[in-house]
Amino acid sequence: MKKMTLIAGLLFCLVTVVQAEEGKIKGVMFGDYYYVLAADEAPKRNAFQFRRLYLTYEEDIATDFAIRFRLEAKDAGFAQGEKMIPFVKHSYLQWKRALGTADLYLGLSGTPTWAVAEKVWGYRSIAKTALDWNAIGSSADLGAALKGTADRLSYHLMVGNGPGQKSEDDHGKKVYGSLSFKAADRWVLEGYADFNAKPADRNERTFKGFVGWQGAKGAAGLEVFSRTNERAGDLGEDEVIAGVSAFGSLPLSAAFKGFGRFDVVARDAEDTTDWLFIAGLDYAAATTVHLMPNVIVALPAGRDANVQGRLTFFCKF
Repeated sequence: MKKMTLIAGLLFCLVTVVQAEEGKIKGVMFGDYYYVLAADEAPKRNAFQFRRLYLTYEEDIATDFAIRFRLEAKDAGFAQGEKMIPFVKHSYLQWKRALGTADLYLGLSGTPTWAVAEKVWGYRSIAKTALDWNAIGSSADLGAALKGTADRLSYHLMVGNGPGQKSEDDHGKKVYGSLSFKAADRWVLEGYADFNAKPADRNERTFKGFVGWQGAKGAAGLEVFSRTNERAGDLGEDEVIAGVSAFGSLPLSAAFKGFGRFDVVARDAEDTTDWLFIAGLDYAAATTVHLMPNVIVALPAGRDANVQGRLTFFCKF
């Protein structure tokens, strides 16, 4: 499997070199030097790590059709002893204006689960959004999606397998829907829901509301969500995971911004509440290069606090 993945990566590189004049090659990479100041595990760890590497090829293959192919790789984790192995993050055909002004996406494309909130948050290089952090959904899924805009309204509808980049593992499908409204030039309101049909009465449903503000250089957002994992019949009571995430960033000078975030997530089935605090500085060394010292404090219920000091770097090309 690893050999096949490496071969796919090499073929991708060869194709992009040959066709670079026709399409567009771009990439993103971010990682850190981190030091674990406190943790549930006994040894304090520190390491350099790549948390994400993206290599993307995009091309308009006809007047109304475009493709994207993206590989992703990341550090396997402390003491895992494994090399970074790329996998397919996106691979889709985009049919522009397939239905009126809406675009149709066929293949492995991004889901609407946290797309709007992540854009307003603006610091995926620091941390995943609240739903992503708590593994409530996937950033991409294999299926069909419809995206469009009508005046101030934007919508993203999707039907997919459900397991994300992994292969289908049951007969059910997952349905996603996001409707966002630009209340003003700098405000966005979003309502989101999904339903994942699972066997043995273990369906999953998620609801989310989001309000965001994006200024010339700063941003702020508030996200509220609820996930219900059904446990019908003799399986027991439904499991509910609910949370709130608030974040913001503010310019401090021409080159520096400050940012922070606060999450609280309650898991009713376990009667637990997890807390997360993030704070840091963003130094823009160039338009596409950022250095960001930051601190992450995770307070999971029933375990010791996890405190990390990090120097994060981000660049895109």
